[in-house]
Formats: sequence, structure tokens, C-alpha cells
Amino acid sequence: MAVIEQSKPRPASSLVDVYYTICPVLNAANVAVELGWLDEEFRRVGARAIYLRSLPENAGYIPHFTHSLPNLFRDGGAIPTIQARADLTSTKLIGLTWTQTGGEVVVRADTDIHSVKDLKGRRIGLFKSLNSAKIDFQRATAERAVELALKLSGLAVQDVEIVDITDTDDQPHDPAGKPAELWVQRRDAYHGPEVAALATAKVDAIFSSGGRSLTLVESGQYKVIEDLSRYPDWTLQVANGPYTAAVNTGFAEAHPEIVVAYLRAAIRAGRWINRHPAAAAEIFKRVTFYSTVPQIHRAIEGRDLEPNLSARNLAAITIQKDFLRSHGYVRNDFNVNDWADDRYLIEALRTL
Repeated sequence: MAVIEQSKPRPASSLVDVYYTICPVLNAANVAVELGWLDEEFRRVGARAIYLRSLPENAGYIPHFTHSLPNLFRDGGAIPTIQARADLTSTKLIGLTWTQTGGEVVVRADTDIHSVKDLKGRRIGLFKSLNSAKIDFQRATAERAVELALKLSGLAVQDVEIVDITDTDDQPHDPAGKPAELWVQRRDAYHGPEVAALATAKVDAIFSSGGRSLTLVESGQYKVIEDLSRYPDWTLQVANGPYTAAVNTGFAEAHPEIVVAYLRAAIRAGRWINRHPAAAAEIFKRVTFYSTVPQIHRAIEGRDLEPNLSARNLAAITIQKDFLRSHGYVRNDFNVNDWADDRYLIEALRTL
């Protein structure tokens, strides 16, 4: 990519409207929005950032997963982004962030289950979305983690009973001007149908993300019997991640300066988070489902939240993609290295 000429300032009436959507995860884009840097960088190149979930009548819910708008930046969980690229639309992968962990296996605290080996012949609950309009990223994340946990303990899926915990997975929300205004409507997200099934002994164990596990354990009613983050094997941490930043191909080619602006905002925020993790934790409390600021501080301490397209991150996305294909979540294959386009990232770094 040649040096991108920056757009001259446009009057408000001629700004390019650009949608963005961000999952409630630990990535720099969430902080860039809260600090006003995404708006600032977009204005500099004649663009206007519009939060996808500001659309009325919950119209932004499904496009968040399917990437079905032509002028959309999607930043967050990798599974929907991979499925969109494989089966639905042409996008460019422009950045990756490694802050996820492989997750944990949780049981009730009052049981005699103390290890995954004790789950032989027992029931493991897996979330199952009944919403066919979107990929079931929650089940895909849990399914991979459960398979890994069983394998590490010398068991296979055939040694346990998998119980589907079904949910309509509709999640209507009031329109929100930015992510923090949306996620405040879902502060009960950690107490979903799987937790209810575990609490009522319909199942003996569930998968849980690290953030949710902390909340469950602190209640005194649950305990963790396996934590995939404790292993040095980084491939065990591929769980709906690394978090992906992607943009529609046609839009990126027509407006490369806006893609660079998006990445400039994210890089600025990532560098700020790396220098000020305690302050960043306060912001992440507004845009994620973590229960406390100290939990978040521990989760990001020592992590690099500046987006990149490193070889390890690309290899991790390939692992995630191959799992989704082998388990029927996506139909078509593609080369992750061809999907990634580092020209925008290089240009953003050059101009900062």
C-alpha cells in the first residue's frame, strides 16, 4: 500500500458514515471509544462513527455477528468474524488482540467432584442457541474447551454425557449510543441458562469464561476444577480469540484512510492501556461483564493490548478456524494469512 493521502476535512453534511460494533471484551477499541479517540480519528479523515447497536428495533443485533453491512468495523470475538469471512461476506482482517484465556470447568461447590476425571459418566452442560440467524459462538467456545479439558484428563467426549442447554438467544435491547450504554442493559449476563442448569443440578459441570468463573466462585456456590490458563501451552487459550478487528473489503479499498484512522485510535488506546492498566480497568468495567475493577486489573496486567497481526496470533486464528470447520460451525475454508492485510496497520503505525 502506498502512503495513504489523508482526506481533507469535510463539512458535517458530507461525512462518511461508518458503523462499528465491539464485543464486551478486553480490547483497545472499547477504550478508544470511551476516551473519544475513535470519534477524533474518524473526524480527522472526514468520517462519522455510528455505533451499530444504535439502530432502532434491535436491527444491529444480527449484523454484529454476520458482518452484513457494507461499511462496518467489527472488533471482538473471533468466531463470528471467522464465520462471516468463510461463509457470508468478504472482509479484511486488520488487527488481533490476545487477552482471552481458554476458560474453566465449573461445578457446584457442594459436590464430590474435584477434578475433570471425576466427571466420567456425569453430565456436562453446553449452551445451545436456537437462533439460526447467527453462529452459536458460545457453544463453539465451550465445546472446544470441554474437549481439551477432557483430553488433558485422559477422557473423551464419549466418557461423559453432553446435555444441551437451549436458549432462544434473541436478546432484544434498547438502542444505545455506544457500547457502555448497551452492556449496562445486560449486567446479568454471567447468570445465563447454563448456570441455572448447574444450580438446579440438571447438569454436573459447565464451561465458563475466566471472568464469569471469578464471579461464580466468589458467590461460594461454585468451584473451578480445571483452568486451561494454567498450562504453558498457548494453543489451549484459543477461545473465541484472539479478538479480531475486521472491515468489509470493498469499504477498506474505497476508504483506506478510514481504516487507518480506526487502527490509529485502537493503537493509541492499546498503548495507553499498557501504560495505565489500573485506569484502564476502570473503563473496562463499563464495557465488559467483569464484576469488579480488581478482576479486570489482574486480567490485563502484563498483557499487550496494542492490536497486531503477529505470527502467533495468526496461527491461533487458524486453530480456531480449523476447529469451527471440523465441528460444522462453518462450511468453507480460507487461508488466514491471505485474509490478514497488514498494510493498514503498517500505515497507522507509521503515522503515529
